[in-house]
Amino acid sequence: MLGIFVFSVLFFVGTAFLMRRNCQRYLGIIFLIRTKYGIKFIEKASKLPGWKFIADFAIVASLSGIGALYLSSQGRAKNLSVIFLIFGLFACFINFHTIELFIAGLLFVLLVAAIIRKFPNHYLIFVVFSVLIFTIASKGYLIIFPHAQMEILTTLPMSILISIFGLPAFIIGALTTHAFEIIFAGSEIPGVSPMLPSIKDGEIGLGFLGYEGIFIPIWYGIIALIILLTSHEISHGILSYVHKINLKSTGLLTFGIIPIGAFVEPDEEGLKKCEGYKRMQIYVMGSFANFVVAMTGVLLLTLLVSAAYSPDNGMLVGSVMNNSPAYYANLSEGTTIYKIDNENPWKQLQNLSQNKTLNLETNKGNRTLTTTQHPNIEGRGYIGITYSVPINKGLQNFENFIRILTELLGWIILLNFLVGITNLMPISPFDGGKMIEEVIASLNLNEEIVRHIILAIIGIVLFLLIINASPILKIISEIF
Repeated sequence: MLGIFVFSVLFFVGTAFLMRRNCQRYLGIIFLIRTKYGIKFIEKASKLPGWKFIADFAIVASLSGIGALYLSSQGRAKNLSVIFLIFGLFACFINFHTIELFIAGLLFVLLVAAIIRKFPNHYLIFVVFSVLIFTIASKGYLIIFPHAQMEILTTLPMSILISIFGLPAFIIGALTTHAFEIIFAGSEIPGVSPMLPSIKDGEIGLGFLGYEGIFIPIWYGIIALIILLTSHEISHGILSYVHKINLKSTGLLTFGIIPIGAFVEPDEEGLKKCEGYKRMQIYVMGSFANFVVAMTGVLLLTLLVSAAYSPDNGMLVGSVMNNSPAYYANLSEGTTIYKIDNENPWKQLQNLSQNKTLNLETNKGNRTLTTTQHPNIEGRGYIGITYSVPINKGLQNFENFIRILTELLGWIILLNFLVGITNLMPISPFDGGKMIEEVIASLNLNEEIVRHIILAIIGIVLFLLIINASPILKIISEIF
């Protein structure tokens, strides 16, 4: 309750302060706050080398084969040869597990990269990039979802679509799959859901309708949103300056004092007059920045967890199930298990059989228990605890700080990934929609055909969004 009181006071005081300023307002407490702060930083950052190459890389990473075809048509073959080498090296790393195959694959990639550089051909570049990204996408499915090899009819078409059309195809594929589950399997989980303020166990935070398991404590949410919005809009601004398009202002869109959006305001006339591929580079950098932040978060989280926690320290008991072997052996939450039958506890629990007597060495004395049948897995032993890795010795005094930082990094990763993907949705006003319009315009098709293609894409995506959002209506009706 104290947290709710403190936040409420800060919210109303902050909102009253914004009302006294000459901020543009909507619906009473939604503020558009324009400022000149940050423009000098963006201008200085734009003078660093490599931004155009990074933007070209982002276009291929976002739109795969179609993105490579677009860049080739804009005379960017030199950059494409280096980008192919980077993707090719990654493909060799995840696909070839012997040094001989890796070297052979790398030599082939070097040969193709040289061909792209010396003899650029739009359709050759489209094909080789599509094939290369297919090898990455299909392998990625098996790494992230090991069971996917049993669902080849789903993963193969999806990998092909991603390799040709990039992440917009992933979005449409995910929306289509979930729409099918809603229509034919009766799923009541929405495929899309707004992030809204919510309260859980007396704590204010952010949540998603239909996803009660996701709750972001308010301060984590605000910090993650500020990082997300700042990185996204600064990246747009940097590429604007790279292409000599000045910024009128930067700013925030807030609900009271809670940031819900950010913007950089480029000179519209300058943006309209610049070449299409320059606009494309400006559009793509927002989502790419979010993905970079998410990947940086994953790296930092991995380093933090590996530095702070080690399985060699034993196994930390979480909850203990009632009437389980652990319950009757007087194991309690917070107990550290050092050994099970004089072996590493993590190794012992990997292949646990039923009706087996175990001797546990813990920080609260030795315990003996006999495993029973696992309630959900036939033939598997069961002791009835949840467990985690204990913190390393010497860091106990910093455990709360490490826990807070770990949770914050988790939300930063999740929100940046979700916003990065959503922003590539192939309809305006999302950047993905503007990018698709630039790609279609580059094909030199009849204006009427271009208009019909864009309208068809908008119609398909809107239909899928409506189906995916339909369970929200039932959730709202139950609330009210």
